Amino acid sequence: MTLATAAMDGVRLLSHRPSVLYKIEHLASEPASGDISVHGLLLAGPGWDERLKAVIKALSISERACLFAVRLADEQSLPVPAETLLDRTLSDWFPEFLSHGQMRPHFQPIVDLHDGLAYGREALMRGMLGAVELRGAELIAAAEAHDALFSFDYRARTAALEIGLPLLPEGETLFVNLDPRAVLDVESSMRTTWPIVGRLGADPSRICLEVIKPERCPDRELLRDMVAEHRKRGARVALDDLSGGPDSLACLELLRPDIAKIDMALTSGIHHSPARRALVKALVDCAHELGAKVVAEGVERVDEFRAMADLGVDLGQGFYFGQPTERPMAVDTRLVRPHSY
Repeated sequence: MTLATAAMDGVRLLSHRPSVLYKIEHLASEPASGDISVHGLLLAGPGWDERLKAVIKALSISERACLFAVRLADEQSLPVPAETLLDRTLSDWFPEFLSHGQMRPHFQPIVDLHDGLAYGREALMRGMLGAVELRGAELIAAAEAHDALFSFDYRARTAALEIGLPLLPEGETLFVNLDPRAVLDVESSMRTTWPIVGRLGADPSRICLEVIKPERCPDRELLRDMVAEHRKRGARVALDDLSGGPDSLACLELLRPDIAKIDMALTSGIHHSPARRALVKALVDCAHELGAKVVAEGVERVDEFRAMADLGVDLGQGFYFGQPTERPMAVDTRLVRPHSY
């Protein structure tokens, strides 16, 4: 790191807290030269992104929050949080994916915990860029880093509906993700969903729009109005990743979903945690009181299935019942029968 201008790739680090920049120089064992509070620090040359990654990791959360960066190749741009710039650098393939990549939904069964039959399938997004397959978490993280959630959410939902509805087994429901962070307004949410359904001539009642992490959405009025409008078209609504905290209960009471999905963080190892079992039981009772079925996400072991079934959970989803596949797979009903224990 040096204050001299470098004719190579890298970033200029800036902060309104000079102590952060001095700490970075100290970590690098390189003396400061000049007023770094004004000029910032340059991090350039081969492997600059890996060094930036190490710097960010060494800072506290509060220090990271006030560290900004500008790419040397584009010094006319505005500074962005250093973590965001790093994420964009590590996912520099994403703009090309949005332009030329292929969305490929995989379908994971959601199973009735009483009879083992498939209630529906969730369309989980995968991507192909050339010969490279991209996982859903990679795609979402890249969309966040590049401020492209709206484009990604629209394309993902389009692929889920266009590919999933024709493949959906008779009598089942297709769960399609909808990220509230990508909702500009209620009308845009409708425009990016229902023309596709109409073109396919699909039964709206076989579609369940799954609102991702509703607890983190600050505009609850927008969320309420959006849910109401989708319901008017005949869709069912699910709330995803419910944590069991006060915000979960607030979302349940405000939106009154048809389906409430318990975050997999609560599912994992729940048979070893009396506290989590009590939390899930309260969430299940609240959802049932409001007329919603409850899905346990991330069920991977028979003990997790048993615990959730004992707590009154209606449906289960996870590797225990089946992995996401390009075509909906058959479900083994013996997985929930007592003799399969």
